[in-house]
Amino acid sequence: MGTDQIPADVVLTGGRVLTLDGGHRATQAIAIRDGRIVAVDSSVGIGAFVAPGTKVIELAGRAVIPGFVDPHTHFGMTTFEPVAVDCRIPPLADKFAVVDAITAAASAASPGRWILGLGYSSRQGLTPMELTRDDLDAAAPENPVCVVDLSVHASYANSAAMRLAALSRDTADPDGGHFVRNEAGEPSGPLWERAMDQIYGMSVAGLAEYYGEDVVAQLVRENSMRHLAYGITSVADAAVTPEAAAVYAAADRRGAIPFTLHQMRTGNGFFSSPDPEYQAMLLGVPSSDRLRGGTMKMFMDPVFPRNAGYQFHADGTRERLGRPYYQQEDANLLAAEGARRGLQVAIHCLGTWAIDIAMEAITEAARHSSVGDLRHRLEHFTSPTYEQIGRAAAMDVTVVTQPSFFFQGGERSVERLRDAGVDAPPMALRTMIDEGLTVALSSDFPCGPLAPMLGISSLVSRQTRGSLEPIAGVEAVSAAEAISLYTIAGARAMHREGEVGTIEVGKRADLVVLSHDPTAVDPTFMREIVVEQTFVDGRRLYDLYGREA
Repeated sequence: MGTDQIPADVVLTGGRVLTLDGGHRATQAIAIRDGRIVAVDSSVGIGAFVAPGTKVIELAGRAVIPGFVDPHTHFGMTTFEPVAVDCRIPPLADKFAVVDAITAAASAASPGRWILGLGYSSRQGLTPMELTRDDLDAAAPENPVCVVDLSVHASYANSAAMRLAALSRDTADPDGGHFVRNEAGEPSGPLWERAMDQIYGMSVAGLAEYYGEDVVAQLVRENSMRHLAYGITSVADAAVTPEAAAVYAAADRRGAIPFTLHQMRTGNGFFSSPDPEYQAMLLGVPSSDRLRGGTMKMFMDPVFPRNAGYQFHADGTRERLGRPYYQQEDANLLAAEGARRGLQVAIHCLGTWAIDIAMEAITEAARHSSVGDLRHRLEHFTSPTYEQIGRAAAMDVTVVTQPSFFFQGGERSVERLRDAGVDAPPMALRTMIDEGLTVALSSDFPCGPLAPMLGISSLVSRQTRGSLEPIAGVEAVSAAEAISLYTIAGARAMHREGEVGTIEVGKRADLVVLSHDPTAVDPTFMREIVVEQTFVDGRRLYDLYGREA
């Protein structure tokens, strides 16, 4: 080491470092000081930064990439998983097993305490069945119950929960929501879209109050560790309600958020319309380096009973199916008001009709932006036509889409899109990139698997969980492209590309050590690659083998 060279705190050496910078340079070693990258060089060159106090981590040929940036999750919801009932099918066999699990949870809970269930889907299992109010009443007669659907676009409630929310036969459906009812007109349990907002919000607030801020902060910390185990070093919660914001604030006060968590705020409920004036006021509220905001989230179409899409006909005509949350004029006004107040506008859009409305609203937002480079976003962009892809590419917009959905069911999407007359295949990523569309990748966890490498592998191989035969193989991308979309592209979507997303001198040392170099293995092997170490600001926060930081 030269006499004028300040030694590094940490050195990673002897690996294959994929910088993902403009030249996609690969080298061998990294030096870190005060949480920042101070050198990227060969193993020999990096030796100049090693001193007696330097922690040297031998990589033994393993790959290092930038930490994954996941710009669309539901982190607040999954934070409560350890104290919620796992209602997924599988591992549970059917609806009756779900009811048994809720019965067991209620029998161990004090009367009146909220029971939260996560992951149920009436569309899954050998005998798909709706979860009803009567089912949940029998399981938990003395406890309010809210079971959130796997899609996160519905929940299922019992009578105790409905009484607390003052829901009855006389309660009208909210605009953009629906209470499924029995023959007598009483809400029968399933709450679709905006109809779930009140009870879901009450369940989160009730659990947060019951467990207290210290326990909830620990739940946030544990959820963070789960993300770190998959190499995720920055996240955005794509639907932050007031209840979730309170949870995050309490956790942040206790130093329980180990990485940057970006809040995309909705309104008073999960699906409710955002308030641009209130959210703009929050821009001036001091917050920590870990907890950030500035994004206004709008939902453009539902999942239940279906999304807002077009049916394209052979004669060139089309018809509108489903119902969007907003008509075009209302969407334009809300998006423009958010942009006028300096907010990044992010719009959820699944179906082709919703995509059209969202794109026009984003165009209007761009026209009224009070500051430059807000980077408005289209969330999901699940089933666009080729024409819509081209139109989006000509806009100043970022598409945040989910390879996890393609991995879970891309083979089913082929038939669904064909039946709707959509000309583009599912996850037409090669076309999007070649058209010049700005794209970032995310998980939408818990709606899709959390592990980035699962989604990345499916984009390279075009294989899915249900199909070893490549689906629309012409849309395949390289491993380096896919990883870039899950790192630097996600960082740009969150206005963090100056801090993270590539391995460059001056950036935060948010890094992931992988068992294998994903750019050097067969695409079919990529999903087997293991995250071995994860660093945030130069600190090793996750180690597969349990070594100390």
